[in-house]
Order: sequence, then C-alpha cells, then structure tokens
Amino acid sequence: MIRILTVAAAAAMLVAAPASAQSMKVAVTGKTTEQLHVDIAKAAKKVCNRAVVGASFPREMYAACYKATVEAAVTKANDPALAAAAGITLASR
Repeated sequence: MIRILTVAAAAAMLVAAPASAQSMKVAVTGKTTEQLHVDIAKAAKKVCNRAVVGASFPREMYAACYKATVEAAVTKANDPALAAAAGITLASR
C-alpha cells in the first residue's frame, strides 16, 4: 500500500524554467478518502502557486497546473474511491 503520495506539478511544461518544477509529499496512512482528497488539493495549490510565480499569465497557468497536478496524483494513487471524490475517471486496463 502506498503510504506517501507525491504531488508534483508539471511546472516544466507550464513555466519556462524547468528548474521551477515542484513537488510535495502527502501522507496517506490513516486518512479517509475525503481527507486525502483535501490534502492533495491543498498540496496542489501550494505547488502550483510556487510554479506560476513570475509567469506571464499566472491565473491561466495556475488553473492548468492545479487540474493536471490533482489528476496526476489521483491517477498515481490508483484508488477508484479517491478518483470518484476528485471527479476523475481512471483509465481501465
């Protein structure tokens, strides 16, 4: 079982400087699906706020960063309940 989920913004695609990519770890153990979703959202907000500093279009970049970051973290967790809480459909294999 995954105990820590890393939330990472794909800031290299959104911001010109590749070195500005950020990540943050979110503890998973002992949390409900809703608590985990809230923690992922908070981490994505922090990571994306840092990623868009100095950007030409920060609002648009923030929105795209936040959406992509939450989707990536939920997909990485591969938990159907978490995906449902986030409003994301996981790809079936």
